[in-house]
Amino acid sequence: MADHVLLEAGDDLVRQLSHEREAVKAVLELVWNSLDADATKVDVTIERSGITGVDKIVVVDDGDGITPEKARSAFKQVGDSAKRVGGVTERLGRPLHGKAGRGRLRAFALGDVSRWTSTARTLDGQLMRTTIEAEISRRKTWLIDTQTTPEADSPGTKVELWGKQATHLNKLLEPKAVSQITAALAPYLLTWTDIRVTYDGHHIDPQTQILAEESEDLTFEYEDQTHPVRIRLIHWRTGAERTIALCDAASAPVESLDVSAEHADFPYTAYVLWEPMPRHRNEIPLVTLGGETPLAPLLRTAREWIGARLEERRRRQRRQLVERWIEEGVYPYSRRPEDDQTRAEQATFDLVATSINRHIPGDRKKKRLTLSLLQNSLRHNPDQMVDILEKVLSLGDEDVNHLHGLLQQTSLSNIIRASSIVTSRLQFLTALEHLVFDVDTYGMVKERDHLHKILERELWVFGEEFNMMRSSEIGLTRVLEHHRRAVGWDPTPDGPVRAVDGGTRRVDLMLSAESHEHDRVRHLVIELKAPSVDADREQSHQVDDYMQAVLKEPRFANVKTTWDFYLVVRSVSDRLKPSVRQANKPEGLLSEPTQYEHASVRVWVRTWSEILREAKQRLEFVRKGMDHNPSLEAALAYLRQRHGDLLPDQLRQPPTAVPTPRSGATQTPAV
Repeated sequence: MADHVLLEAGDDLVRQLSHEREAVKAVLELVWNSLDADATKVDVTIERSGITGVDKIVVVDDGDGITPEKARSAFKQVGDSAKRVGGVTERLGRPLHGKAGRGRLRAFALGDVSRWTSTARTLDGQLMRTTIEAEISRRKTWLIDTQTTPEADSPGTKVELWGKQATHLNKLLEPKAVSQITAALAPYLLTWTDIRVTYDGHHIDPQTQILAEESEDLTFEYEDQTHPVRIRLIHWRTGAERTIALCDAASAPVESLDVSAEHADFPYTAYVLWEPMPRHRNEIPLVTLGGETPLAPLLRTAREWIGARLEERRRRQRRQLVERWIEEGVYPYSRRPEDDQTRAEQATFDLVATSINRHIPGDRKKKRLTLSLLQNSLRHNPDQMVDILEKVLSLGDEDVNHLHGLLQQTSLSNIIRASSIVTSRLQFLTALEHLVFDVDTYGMVKERDHLHKILERELWVFGEEFNMMRSSEIGLTRVLEHHRRAVGWDPTPDGPVRAVDGGTRRVDLMLSAESHEHDRVRHLVIELKAPSVDADREQSHQVDDYMQAVLKEPRFANVKTTWDFYLVVRSVSDRLKPSVRQANKPEGLLSEPTQYEHASVRVWVRTWSEILREAKQRLEFVRKGMDHNPSLEAALAYLRQRHGDLLPDQLRQPPTAVPTPRSGATQTPAV
């Protein structure tokens, strides 16, 4: 019996999930579906098209399958998955992973055509086979067919996906895909050892890939309460996996953070186990934006602990390497440096030499010659040292770039601080972009509760120059006070300021900047709208009211003042677009009255994409233009902070304290 089931979900959501670019994540969703069905065997096959392309993806499991009733329910709606938070599977009691039923829609990211063939026992014990089919062209309609099947058959599900020509599918063929899947499934497979998962012919066995493992019970504080959390850190033998996985107490992943830029010298996965984690799904962007969420102190605690563990491993490896060179008689320095200059030179030598150790010959004479050459270059020709080492040791581009970074002729303390600010701001812009545009989050973001409060702390987004004065959520009378104070007048008003219609108004943000060259003041008045609200005539009239209040009120008069009014939105409606895209006018300029001599006023409709792009361009310019001016003291301070393990004892500072463990700290032998 065949029938059609119409998916009850917005087409935008379905289209967003079907255009998922992370192919490995989409495959993992299908694997988790199998494990949630109590499968003990899951096999993922990638069928090739020619030599390099992906033609078809097949996932087969021996789980309990999908009954006809479950199929009609599960493929009808999104956001009401039967897999409840903290739930367990029906037969084996394993923790559930399901994410509101979105895995089946992400399957469209792997194939334009999808087919589920599932055998399951119904409540009356009858064995039924259910086939579910859909195409991307009719992505909201599922054809479901059911029929009885011989008792000799076994329960299980086969998912087939094909018909998509997309380069992102080639990521499934990269060796990194196996590492990503291994890391994602590791806690689960290490707990439930009877499960066998294969991916493209590779047995996913995390135990064989683990170099070392350590874990610890910690606590973090949030809203005057102490919360317990357990962190499990797995050091991988190979690969480039660097991830923080946020899990529930049963190690089922809820969210993951790609931390490739952190501790890039080690492959690792840190599993943060916290029982309420599923209730805080999709809150990672709020952490970067400074929003109220317990994930902020939790991640701060986790990162401190992870950093301390990896730094300890790094210190051990570097010190062991230097000690080995000393024992071999190839180390070019005496054990006790004579002065600070020599100490700094020796610490820098140790830092560089240990970083390129794999390129140093194993033969004792050649090793001693190479280390002496490095010492001589550092002492007498540091500017050319990288070029010399590149030629002698045949360094690759990655190693050359790394050395250049280590030996930047820069005032280290200042450049690290500036670089940190730039990096943090770029991260903020990325998170803000996600908050405003991501289909999973923008509907939840409110103007006053979220955007307004976050941007009060990050006003540089609208321009670094707005550092003179700032006000938030003020009425028109307060706007007048702000203006008069900025131009140097007595700010005390002699009466309230009203809008043209006699009513009151409140502006979201008012910023002011002063130009010393021309003795002018620029005011920027910002009206924020929630990401779910597009700019239309109603919103533009609201900003126009602010402008009219300034133009009609003589107390605002000042020829040396420029007023810009911004309506900031995610997108502009079709009705309003002709008004903000006119010939011979900058894009976004809605109004610029010229008949008023006492004030220069402009009204703009600005989209978040424009504002974010301009902010990123400013930050990239700053990053490229950082000054170069080294000093010994700054260099020593930087070396103490970042590479204290390589400094002589006389210059080394005490190590930074790490979070105090509650109990149960464990680890495998040192790596």
